[in-house]
Amino acid sequence: MPVIVRPMRTDDGQAFLEIHGRSIRGLAAQHYPADVVDAWAVPSTEESLRAFLKNSEDEIRLVAELDGQPVGIGALVVENSELRACYVVPEAARKGVGTALVREIERLARAHGLTGLHLHGSVNAEPFYAALGYAIVERGEHVLSTGHRMAAVRMAKSLL
Repeated sequence: MPVIVRPMRTDDGQAFLEIHGRSIRGLAAQHYPADVVDAWAVPSTEESLRAFLKNSEDEIRLVAELDGQPVGIGALVVENSELRACYVVPEAARKGVGTALVREIERLARAHGLTGLHLHGSVNAEPFYAALGYAIVERGEHVLSTGHRMAAVRMAKSLL
């Protein structure tokens, strides 16, 4: 069954947050301390859902489906030329879901006139992005909205 990537609908908000958390806990947890994982995998509550749906940074949000079920999420911030998010639930990993999300984000970026994208990737995601043509700009830290710091890699790719 092919991966379908579509714009996120308002009623996908809960699923978006759940996929985010499941991906972190299932695919990144062994690379980070428990306090960072807990801060990064924001619990899906009414309050976090409300804040997420405000979309204060005008993210273009995507949902990837396999067999009609949401299994991945992605986000693009056009104003910053930023690939903001690409998360896949553990059981859908290595099935082309992440690649489909990144390709659609890149297509949307080009459609908005962007000539390149950058991202802050987790250490476990570095090989994935490298395989898609993203190059390391620098290694360092990313500060989560909670103030927690996590090891990260800044990567970039030309879309020309």
